[in-house]
Amino acid sequence: MSADASESCIICNKSTTRLCNRCKSARYCSTTCQHADWPTHKLLCSTFSTFGTSSRPTNEHVRAIFFPVDDKKPKVIWLHCKWQDDDDYGRYQLAQVDSILGSDAPVGYPYIQYNPVLKRGLSDTICVCYRDTFLIDGSKLNKSIAGITATKPGQYHDWRGPIIAYGKVGLGIDQTNCKDLNMNDFRHITDYFLSYNTNHTPAIQQSIGIKMEGVKINCVGDQKIFNKPYFEPIEVSSVDPIFSEQDSSDIAERIGLPIFTRRCPPNPIWAKDQDDKVFERQSPFNNQDAGFLHLCCDPKAIYDPRSGILGWGWASQKWQNNVGSAIVVRQDKKPLSPLHVEALCKYCYEEIRPLLAHSIGEYAPEEPMSKDVVLAMICRPTFIIKWYKLLDEKHEKGEFPEDPAPYDV
Repeated sequence: MSADASESCIICNKSTTRLCNRCKSARYCSTTCQHADWPTHKLLCSTFSTFGTSSRPTNEHVRAIFFPVDDKKPKVIWLHCKWQDDDDYGRYQLAQVDSILGSDAPVGYPYIQYNPVLKRGLSDTICVCYRDTFLIDGSKLNKSIAGITATKPGQYHDWRGPIIAYGKVGLGIDQTNCKDLNMNDFRHITDYFLSYNTNHTPAIQQSIGIKMEGVKINCVGDQKIFNKPYFEPIEVSSVDPIFSEQDSSDIAERIGLPIFTRRCPPNPIWAKDQDDKVFERQSPFNNQDAGFLHLCCDPKAIYDPRSGILGWGWASQKWQNNVGSAIVVRQDKKPLSPLHVEALCKYCYEEIRPLLAHSIGEYAPEEPMSKDVVLAMICRPTFIIKWYKLLDEKHEKGEFPEDPAPYDV
């Protein structure tokens, strides 16, 4: 089953003929499937049915599902998802979960974009938030989730502390808009808890759209706090925002490997604690390589502070300050490996940046190179030379990557 169509039965994926009479939200194809869903559906159905949207406090609040520690049933609540207006990252909503989960611990933010029980991709994203330290910080057993897992025999994860789930519009990575959850979403959340730590496909591994291999260049914050590699392989859906809200690279374009790039909003866990000693006096937003990918090679580019364009030889303002982590994919949607991106970044920084610097007079009293000469040197052959230099460096370290050259995939 591909998309999470609104007419699909929440138990078996068939076309539906009925809604729950009480909540008017969950869809079923038959009374058999409705009865199968009832043990968990009943835990929230009554509360959901009486939770009127007319009571929405503001247009920044969304209907979320709260899993309290000391109650055997989950609850429907209004969650404030405050709009953030950021010159660097644009406009996005940030869920204010600290008031529920506490501000004394980092928060886990797993996304559900695929139901491994139904083998169904969702049309929107569900975010499940919990105290990331709940197994070691004295958090009590979450009785409302225990009430869900008690509906089926088996061994389940030891969920502790308060947990809250809310929706995000669309799929991909780092969506900007939050949304109300409904009872179909509750079924997906239920299956998440029932299948967690089993042999099912992870909830974010498969989602709607064609999958392609991309790379995430992780900033200092994501590397230090989450132990992420600098160049991380990721799967990107064809419906990811990177294909509608993207930037590109002049250098990659000139060497015949055009790419799309997109910055990721900062993770609240490290963004709110930038003075943590783990950052070793660096900004957690630091991501120089992602910036060098965007050096301007347009000889006609004019300095324009209003748009952030700094002109020939410089990355735009948005790729200089507070960059954070960034996603990179090929425009032709062919596989892109971490080694490909590492080679491209090294090429931009170690080979092309000095040429651009020379052309703007940084090697005075030498006569600056002309822009035409610099552009002629940014080409496929010089990149291939850098590619093989990188492979030699890896071999000297005892590493023997088997990645084909980017042009050979």
